[in-house]
Amino acid sequence: MDWLSRWTDADLARWEQRPFSPSVEGGPRPHDNQDKHERVIGQEAPGLPEADGSARRLAGAILRFDVFPPTLLTSVKRRTPVEVGDTLGLRYPFLPGIDLFFAARVIDRFEKVVGNQWCNGFTYRTLAGHPECGEETFIVEKDLTTGKVTAALRSWSRAGLWIARLAYPMVRHMQLHAAGAALDHLQCLAMRNDTPARSSIQGSTEASLSRRNLRTGLLRSAERW
Repeated sequence: MDWLSRWTDADLARWEQRPFSPSVEGGPRPHDNQDKHERVIGQEAPGLPEADGSARRLAGAILRFDVFPPTLLTSVKRRTPVEVGDTLGLRYPFLPGIDLFFAARVIDRFEKVVGNQWCNGFTYRTLAGHPECGEETFIVEKDLTTGKVTAALRSWSRAGLWIARLAYPMVRHMQLHAAGAALDHLQCLAMRNDTPARSSIQGSTEASLSRRNLRTGLLRSAERW
């Protein structure tokens, strides 16, 4: 975990060289947190997703890693849509003028039909130095029979650093709050009639919501400061 001045660029390159969190590849342990945050976001006609329906809008946002509101967490990545092997960072405003930065690596990206569910999204795994040790899947599902569209964050985790163990109640609160804020953000994007805002590292997206940092080449979601 990096402690950054509010005006200091995050160094994603350092995280791209790191291995996964110690023991994370062994999977969850009996007492680890296992979370399933889900919300019905929209309704479409039965069958595969509509070209510009809520399911496709949600899938687009997830694969841009436009999952969290940029007022809470700023996403940092090199390209969109994300691909397996990409390192994705998150920047969190911890104290006035002080941000925390940590990252995870994409281990799976998928679009598939399982039973009567169409699914689209990706899974990432934490890297050494992340405050948590675990994996998280960001996914949109459409029920092909009913047309119901659901956004979900499904994860397992445990403390990855001593400071996270020491401050467990606060870290856990932050974790649960971020998940709820993510569902709120995705619901707003899914309900929009225009193209959803695109995440990036410092700059403008297709307009003004995100921009590419000319020095680092990274993408960051819309600035909070």
